[in-house]
Amino acid sequence: MTLTPAYWIAPDGERLEVERSHIAAVIADPARFGVTEAWLRARYAEHGEGDRFGCEGRAREAIIRRIVMAGWIRTRRYIRPATYWSVTVDELDNATWRSLATWASVGLEEGWLKPTTELRIHEFAEGRTTTTEVSALSASG
Repeated sequence: MTLTPAYWIAPDGERLEVERSHIAAVIADPARFGVTEAWLRARYAEHGEGDRFGCEGRAREAIIRRIVMAGWIRTRRYIRPATYWSVTVDELDNATWRSLATWASVGLEEGWLKPTTELRIHEFAEGRTTTTEVSALSASG
């Protein structure tokens, strides 16, 4: 089990709880993420990590980027040095905002988010990070 809560949000909005790590979830069910085990192994080999399949290195970063750019959203709560949720998206467009608003609504209902919880949204398309609170998402949804 993961030390801090983490999720994948599918392009259709389905929320998948991450048991160990985001990369482990992809490796466990590559087809769900639109890739194959052979493709994953090739990325590890390409980054000099072929003998460490599943490690949290450079290949992992490339794989996560590819999956996020295909419409998946990666979320993880961090507690050091501050408590916040890291959210990784391709583009913070209306569809992504709606998916995040739904995720936030569930989090508020289930109690693992509060209106003042800080979100750091990393956007690949623009190369920027936006900091906001959950209340900004839930107010729009």
